Amino acid sequence: MNQNNDISDQLRSIDCVCEPDPRTKFFVRLDEHTGEFYPRVITDQHSDVACFTLNKSVPSCVSVHFETAKNLYLYAWFVYRFYPVAEQQALASLEFALRERLSDFVAEEIKKHRSGIEPGLKKLLGHAIREGFVRNEDFSTREKWARRRAEFRHMFQKNEEMRNAGIDSWVIDELEIVVTQEDLNCDWLQIFLDAIPSIRNDYAHGSKTLRNNVRQSFEQVSEIINQLYPK
Repeated sequence: MNQNNDISDQLRSIDCVCEPDPRTKFFVRLDEHTGEFYPRVITDQHSDVACFTLNKSVPSCVSVHFETAKNLYLYAWFVYRFYPVAEQQALASLEFALRERLSDFVAEEIKKHRSGIEPGLKKLLGHAIREGFVRNEDFSTREKWARRRAEFRHMFQKNEEMRNAGIDSWVIDELEIVVTQEDLNCDWLQIFLDAIPSIRNDYAHGSKTLRNNVRQSFEQVSEIINQLYPK
């Protein structure tokens, strides 16, 4: 054990195995009914990931792989550094699902290489997009993603206005956030094709990345897998 490591990143002592990671206590949640913030609890952590379900048509080997990612996310409540591990597992689940669904394509690609190299995540996802296995218009959360895109744009604009005006705070007005047709027509698949393999490769080769906002990857992965194996 490296004594220079923060105690939160060391092997847990037996008497605090079931204690939340100290960093878990840094975050709060907004109560949409009261408008007040409250400390997050373990049920919040569970509900955050329990909502991501795969179709019954998804092969059990793939669904078990994804459930493992969900459990890692849940237990990140106790070990904060499980967040990147959970995200990596979720992205690996997507590659696994693609490889199973596109088995004929995988076999053809292997034949092309003397060393029998299988196609990677980006090539698999690109093929699924070209062949229409996954489509932008079939994402059930497309409107929510468009709203999120509009919110990010609004926040960026407000930050620029704050900087120019020399002020350090502003009140969010939900009515000022406008979802445009461009937001609704966003090519999410092209964004995912560029971003998802990059994130996975960052983890696969060793990474210093540590963040807890990995639900978006779970959302994207579950949506794509369900398109690969529709009801």
